[in-house]
Amino acid sequence: MKTKALFMALALALSTGFASANDIQVNAGAITQDTAHPYGHLFTHDPGTFTDTIDFTIPSGSVQSSANPLLVSLGGTDIYKIINLAYSVYDGTSSSAGASYGTFLGDNMTHDLALAGAGPYHIIVSGLADGSLGGSYGVALVSGVPEPETYAMMLGGLGLIGIIARRRKSQG
Repeated sequence: MKTKALFMALALALSTGFASANDIQVNAGAITQDTAHPYGHLFTHDPGTFTDTIDFTIPSGSVQSSANPLLVSLGGTDIYKIINLAYSVYDGTSSSAGASYGTFLGDNMTHDLALAGAGPYHIIVSGLADGSLGGSYGVALVSGVPEPETYAMMLGGLGLIGIIARRRKSQG
């Protein structure tokens, strides 16, 4: 299931945006909770190491993320290839130091991250473009959508707070 979603996100990344250079900085803006339309972007690098930064904001306290290298080979020669692709997620914008939420490999997996809450975050992506023309990778982000159980627990908690407040008022 996650692989299918990843390939859909990758297709979206290919159709949404394209950037070429080394050490790219992008402001992705607000990441929506619409899983059918995640933020997607394709980055292409000249041969060598790179470190890219993506700033974004989310409306809820979680994000689903994925960064994956694309391998393009022609006649047995790797035209576009990235090795050691990894990304780290941080609190705040790239211009401020923030708490780290971990480092993840570009391994065709979607990672669900529980973050501190709504607000600004950034991702730092690094790797080595090792193909004859460099390397390329895609990034997909979608803000987490709360599960129905979360709403049920929240409503139950609000109900309990209401009952406690009512009892205190009637006792006072």
